[in-house]
Amino acid sequence: MPPRTRAQRRRSQRDRRRAARKPVQAHVRWRDVPNAVRDWSELTRAQRTAAAARIVGVAATLILSVVSALIGVALYGELVVRPAEPVSSVNAEPIPASRYADFLALRRFELSRELADAPSSADPRDPSHPQAQLSTLTISAVTELTNAQLMRTEAALDGVRIDDHAVNVALYDFVSGPGEVADDFDFRAAFAEIRDQTQLDSDTIRRFIADRALADAVADQLAANLDPAPAQIRASQIVVATEEAAETVIARLDAYQSFDLVAEQASTDTASAAAGGDLGWLPRGLMPDAWDEAAFALRPGTRSQPVATSQGWHVIQVHEVSPSRELDPETAERRRQVAYDNWLQTLRTTSEVEFLLTPEIIDWATRR
Repeated sequence: MPPRTRAQRRRSQRDRRRAARKPVQAHVRWRDVPNAVRDWSELTRAQRTAAAARIVGVAATLILSVVSALIGVALYGELVVRPAEPVSSVNAEPIPASRYADFLALRRFELSRELADAPSSADPRDPSHPQAQLSTLTISAVTELTNAQLMRTEAALDGVRIDDHAVNVALYDFVSGPGEVADDFDFRAAFAEIRDQTQLDSDTIRRFIADRALADAVADQLAANLDPAPAQIRASQIVVATEEAAETVIARLDAYQSFDLVAEQASTDTASAAAGGDLGWLPRGLMPDAWDEAAFALRPGTRSQPVATSQGWHVIQVHEVSPSRELDPETAERRRQVAYDNWLQTLRTTSEVEFLLTPEIIDWATRR
């Protein structure tokens, strides 16, 4: 009904002016966004603003969903898939990457501790040097884990067992570290520090140490079956890299140069070269088969022609021969370790072993 009085007309005009100044509220539903994009030129300014807000919301939601999915997939791979991937398989039984990563952490700690105590005069290129072992740890760790799994299975079949006391002794030796144990040594505090540095729990560390204790028990059993006083020779050697170098060594010895001098100057076996090539008393089995065959065929005071092994070319001189001689402690320990290594090698040749380590697993394990 049109206004009839002047006052009504003024109120009507005022209401129209207020309505004109009030912004138009336009609403665009989610399902109308595609139509709004298609009919953009036909929309009012308010409708375009509302549609743009909806489009930004849709894009943000899609981006957030994609990013969340990618993060979820990455976390699932890091926390679930990667730890379960096998680094090797022993008779169809996989060794997971999670165990490999734990073992890396423990061995890295142990070798770093040994490196700190290593004498400065030691050659870091020596395979037994902690620095050399650290440089090859990512590969050697798989071999050690594989050997441990082979050992556990065969030890169980052979009836070799260890008790908690043996594991506790091995754990104490590991925690106390190399060298002498101080009178005020605190095992609990030292073990807690190892857990902090390796980020491993007590049970995980104990399982790895139990493998070592079991390996010692197997080695002891193998050594108990060996002759405690076998035939031995006291010998020296000169080791060179090539046959030509070995022939040069023979020519120098034929020219009456002393064996000790030539060994010190030419031998690549640094351990024996410093002692003029002297190896001390040796039973069979500590040196390569070709070396043993040549050396044990020599009479006292004679030397061999060059003998080829995987270590190089050897010229051997025998000083004494004994048909039965008790082993010194160091040689007995070497023979015990060789017996265990040969036992493991036999297991590997009669078992289905597959190495599955990849660069991706190494990268994941070293970042943990």
